[in-house]
Amino acid sequence: MISISKNIQSEILMTTMEEIVPQDSLFRKIDKYIDFTFIYDKIKYLYCENNGRPSIDPVVLFKIVFIQALDGIKSMRQTCKKIKVDAEYRWFLGIPFGQDTPHFSTFSKNYERRFKDSDIFEEIFVEIVNQAIKYKLVDGTIFYTDSTHKKANANKNKYDDEVVKVVKEQRKWLEEEINEERIKQGRKPFEYKDKIEEKHIKVSTTDKESGYYHRDNKEKGFMYLDHRTVDDKCNIIVDAYVTKGNVHDSGPFIERAEYIKNKFGFELKKYAVDSGYLTLDIKKYFIENNIFGVFGYRRYGSPESKKEKNKYEYNKELDIYVEKSTGEVLEYSGLIDKNGYKTYRNLDKTKLVRRHIHEEWNELFRDNRLSKEGKELYQKRKEHVERSFADSKQNHGYRYAMYKGVKKNQHYTWLICAAQNMKNIAIKNDNVGKKSLTLSSNIHDFIKILKNIIKILFIRNPLEKNLEGLSTLWKPQFKKLGFFNNLTSLIWSYFFFTPFFVRKLPKSSALPAPSNVSTIFLSLT
Repeated sequence: MISISKNIQSEILMTTMEEIVPQDSLFRKIDKYIDFTFIYDKIKYLYCENNGRPSIDPVVLFKIVFIQALDGIKSMRQTCKKIKVDAEYRWFLGIPFGQDTPHFSTFSKNYERRFKDSDIFEEIFVEIVNQAIKYKLVDGTIFYTDSTHKKANANKNKYDDEVVKVVKEQRKWLEEEINEERIKQGRKPFEYKDKIEEKHIKVSTTDKESGYYHRDNKEKGFMYLDHRTVDDKCNIIVDAYVTKGNVHDSGPFIERAEYIKNKFGFELKKYAVDSGYLTLDIKKYFIENNIFGVFGYRRYGSPESKKEKNKYEYNKELDIYVEKSTGEVLEYSGLIDKNGYKTYRNLDKTKLVRRHIHEEWNELFRDNRLSKEGKELYQKRKEHVERSFADSKQNHGYRYAMYKGVKKNQHYTWLICAAQNMKNIAIKNDNVGKKSLTLSSNIHDFIKILKNIIKILFIRNPLEKNLEGLSTLWKPQFKKLGFFNNLTSLIWSYFFFTPFFVRKLPKSSALPAPSNVSTIFLSLT
């Protein structure tokens, strides 16, 4: 018999939004653990208290953006369309079904007229991180940094070829050290000037602030880069900095490291980064700040030159190289080039080895990378920062830039990362709550066991009867508590409680036979 469903589209229901929204909803968890009231204080100066018509609740405006980010909805138009019919969204926003939802253009108009030139987006991101710190979800000592590309809202085939002058600034601190070395050798110091290079670059005609992204084994096109730093403990994003797609990863690193240290008061102890950050400036920064840095492996020079250099061993005390096979000595010739490389030669000048003035830094960070701690730290990098990027792109609509310009993309990135942190905070705290409930249940069962023990201890019966009583009273509880349900714990309990049994036995009572005792213990398992 075919069952034909009745038309229930016009059915009138008497229910509440509280009943409709699932108890395990992500938005319930976020609403429980995240305090949004700070937004009112942050944007108070942008609103007039005694003039104009009443505005839409600013918290509702930002919550709409968070809904879009959390569920990875492609546009604000689509987000507002879903809010109209989704009870979960309405519950989160506090908008009943009888009330109209905001128009999709509301946030964009508020952005252009109010929020565009303010710091509200950064302040929201920072406040969410501070809430994570209050929940003890941020360690503040171990960090992972990397960058990912985000496709700009621009056609990669529509561009202009432009010639730009790029000023390559010299490292003043390195120049001073090189000249000091030359003065020691009685040589004239170098005169350094900023190098000006001309580069041919592609400039998008659609989004001029985007940069042409060109890297091996990756898609080429106009992109933006998100330079992100993630905390080790619970994968909380502590910084997200947007640049053009043609900016090197190492460029903003030191500036952003100082930012998170000063903004949150973190104590930077360990960093894990890939080989793109292996520069002299970053090495110097790690050493000066006593940071245990781990870089990805990078091969310097050709394999042939490396093999040639491995034939020699450096003696730091004498500042010489010794050939391992022959014992021939290569002494420092007194020559140092503008890049900081010292030249070592033998007596007849037929053999040559070059060594950088800070070659010991390479050796230090090589030892860090090869150490057990370094290997574990670098292995976790993909579990944290790479995982964070994957979540953003897969779940939160972060593959494509919806806006044009670095500033707008930076604002939206802060909100995306804030939403991602909210989700992380809510899930982590909810899991802790569930574990505490389980733990309290186990503690309750353990108390029951102790009560049964006390009952038996104060009954003046022979030991065998006491053990039989333990077998009867404990066995159900042992099955309930997994960590007590083993023979080892039973034996431990026997040796621990036996003095109490013996103390309560009458002097005339005899101890049972060992065989009977063992039989009783076997019955407990």
